[in-house]
Amino acid sequence: MQFRFCAKCVMPNTKPDLHFDEAGVCDACRSAETKATTVNWLARKQEFEEIIKRYRHPNELAYDCLIPVSGGKDSTYQVHMMKNVYGFHPLCVCFEPTIPTALGKKNLDNISKMGVDVIYFKKNYHVYKKLVVESFRRVGDNEWPNHVGIFTVPIHFAVRFNIPLVVWAEN
Repeated sequence: MQFRFCAKCVMPNTKPDLHFDEAGVCDACRSAETKATTVNWLARKQEFEEIIKRYRHPNELAYDCLIPVSGGKDSTYQVHMMKNVYGFHPLCVCFEPTIPTALGKKNLDNISKMGVDVIYFKKNYHVYKKLVVESFRRVGDNEWPNHVGIFTVPIHFAVRFNIPLVVWAEN
């Protein structure tokens, strides 16, 4: 495999589903360029604020929202915004990555140090191993159980804790 890097953001081609155009610019950068010129960000912010104010819990100790976190920059930023800018009390849920990194662990610790609760969902090793083999057979993707877990486990906790607002930054 030959390594390539985006000509603008230097994201490597090792990131899944990242594609480069003829100028060597990744599709994420091209998408960001399009959003910068076609989206009315002030209107989107106002719309977001209208939505979230319906979910602020009157009890300061109750969770207002759930934020799925990975230990990356996006989820850390979301926690900061919801807690420090909008004054919400989020519950954060992390589905254990297949290969946790030292930086990811540190970032999750930092989220906790921001003063929020973080549930770290650690998979049952034996069950997960069987799911990996079966998903590779059925869909050709050994990471399929991880993808499914990332998108379902946080929702399970939102339902379990009766948290109606999930703040999620996904494409």
